[in-house]
Amino acid sequence: MSFIEYHEKIKTALPYLNLKKNYLTGNEDYTYEATDLKNMRRAINFIEEIPYINEEIGLLKKSWLFKSSNDLEKINYTQTSEVENPLNIIKVKLNTLKQIAESSKVFNNDSVILIKVPEIKSFDNLAKYATDFKKAIEIPIIEDSVGGEATILSADEGSIIFYVSLATVAAVNLIGSICWAAAVIRKKNAEAKIFEQYAKTLEIKNDSMENLVEAQKEQYKNILNAEAESIANKSYNHKEPETIERLKLSITTISELIDKGVLILPASDNKEIQKNFPDYSNLGLIESSIRQITNNN
Repeated sequence: MSFIEYHEKIKTALPYLNLKKNYLTGNEDYTYEATDLKNMRRAINFIEEIPYINEEIGLLKKSWLFKSSNDLEKINYTQTSEVENPLNIIKVKLNTLKQIAESSKVFNNDSVILIKVPEIKSFDNLAKYATDFKKAIEIPIIEDSVGGEATILSADEGSIIFYVSLATVAAVNLIGSICWAAAVIRKKNAEAKIFEQYAKTLEIKNDSMENLVEAQKEQYKNILNAEAESIANKSYNHKEPETIERLKLSITTISELIDKGVLILPASDNKEIQKNFPDYSNLGLIESSIRQITNNN
């Protein structure tokens, strides 16, 4: 996970990492009534995977806080310290991480994308990805009407994340459109394979089977061409055959990269930019943007 993603988790969780309590009068055993504990537990679970706070999270998980699911608990001074002390350390560490993320040149930058690569084991593997990224990202954004230029700014560990500046918002939006089309093409290709397998179970004659397979391939080509032409119409001021072919190469390359677990996302939290990119967690529900435009009209 990247600093940018940590930042989102930190920003979401911080407001709930305070032990809210009301002072109890006339109670010798308990000093306070702690409130809103369910939200606090959810927030602690939400940030559990963030590094550097493992020890404090462990202390909280062993405390009275996680020994019940109640939203209210009567607690004494000792129990208060048992939770507040690790919480205070967690908040200091999280605020530090938040400030580091916000001071980064990639933070909330509308012209930057994240490329998440699940695993790179060798330089040969890295070189293959670099070739694919050049075809998928660098080549389509250098058009004059887009004004893009790919510059690697940084990288994170774990599932490797490259932060790449594309120079312009138009270039980011273009890559978003290509990723969307790639997800559509990937879905259509999967559907075609399922249909082919189903047709085989019907014991259709070879000639008819070949015709069905060819029809599926032709439909795939038509959809790919339509997606490329739609992107050219939206992002370029022309749609020459060479341009369409380059876009088709970018779309099919990103489709293959998605199959390998690669994700391409905007670094910005700008909703208008984010909506140009597909929801990778629901790729089975993706629909062509061409259909969306048609339906809106």
